[in-house]
Amino acid sequence: MEHQPISRREGDGPSLAPVWVATAAPGPDLAPLATEVEAEVLVIGGGIAGMTTALHLAEAGVDTVLLEAGQPGDQATGWSGGLIAPDYIRHTPETIGPVLGRLRGERLTRMIGGSARAVFDLIARHGIDCDARQDGFYTPAHTEHLAQNQRSYANQWQSRGYDVSFVEARDARHRFGVERYCGALRFGEGGSINPLGYVRGIARAALGQGARLFAQSPVEALAFEGGRWIARTPGGAVSARRVVLAANGGNAALHPALKRTVLPLNVIQFATAPLSASQRETILPEGGAFTDKVPYLFTARLDAQGHLISAFPMSFLVTGGKAHLREAERRLKQHFAAMPDPRIDYIWHGLAQVNSSFLPELYDLGDGALAIQADNGRGIGINTQLGIEVATAIATNSREQLSVVPRTPHPIRLHAGATLLPKLLMSMARMSN
Repeated sequence: MEHQPISRREGDGPSLAPVWVATAAPGPDLAPLATEVEAEVLVIGGGIAGMTTALHLAEAGVDTVLLEAGQPGDQATGWSGGLIAPDYIRHTPETIGPVLGRLRGERLTRMIGGSARAVFDLIARHGIDCDARQDGFYTPAHTEHLAQNQRSYANQWQSRGYDVSFVEARDARHRFGVERYCGALRFGEGGSINPLGYVRGIARAALGQGARLFAQSPVEALAFEGGRWIARTPGGAVSARRVVLAANGGNAALHPALKRTVLPLNVIQFATAPLSASQRETILPEGGAFTDKVPYLFTARLDAQGHLISAFPMSFLVTGGKAHLREAERRLKQHFAAMPDPRIDYIWHGLAQVNSSFLPELYDLGDGALAIQADNGRGIGINTQLGIEVATAIATNSREQLSVVPRTPHPIRLHAGATLLPKLLMSMARMSN
């Protein structure tokens, strides 16, 4: 379902639509599928992974059709915070080796380390209007022990040629306007974008390259018949030799092997009223974006209009719209001395999909079908990079360029109970915050 802009008058409550709906450049006018068509490749899902795959397939001269259930950027992409974070969630360049093997680990590190560059290069190449800010992504440390570990992590990235450094406590406090941190890891190529504007821009570029894109075309049935994949929508059908599933959490409804492979991580995203000039002098005065390492994490960035955009994970302890608004205000006051009375203009429900490895995954479904599962809270950069690589692999009929080795999907054990785990863990973290 597409969010529509909601005007906010003085005295009204905040809009429940993402701030991006009000600030993103318009997207292309895409019609629903209304007939039966054939293509070499069918991509299902109009988020970043799907659109990037479709764009690069079309650029390679591959006849491509993309089906999107709503409009480009609906769901996870348009609900995100727009952070570009070229970093692991749970690993480092050194710890990934024992997990995947040295060569595979180094290859994945190169992909993740270069993911922010891929985003900003794509934006520049196609002139995408999405408030692109390559002014650094930070992970602040809240303890001296973590700060010491991050100094080591910075060295691991630097030794591989990446612009990663450790910012000491005094400098970090100045850069963020927050007193509680002991320093921060800085990824110089990271930053932030308007994620809805980004995916709309990729869609426009894909159309320009000859990809056929259809919106409001949910796939009601997908089957492999007579050597081809057939996707049926309310208005038509697509027949293709190969298929890429890039519908994020919706992949499970498209292929039975993908059921129970991810867990939902629900977050509340919010954006303040534009900051005053005095607030801008102390809150992120040099730009940049950050997500800290506190279990009940805190994140912040600014956009072109001066909104401060942040989020907190949902828990069993903070429920309902009024409680979410109070929690958003509490968290801002807790971190920023310059915001003693914050005003929230937008507050909305975001959703990330996480897997048990916290690593990007490609699933081989057989018969020429691949599925991309790469959210885990780092979706923009990694989905961009994987979309490029998957398109290259299909166009060249070679998987040599893939940084993630496709594997057979395996369901998460005790999945029904495990779906409650993120909220349970965040409830525990909230109590200690």
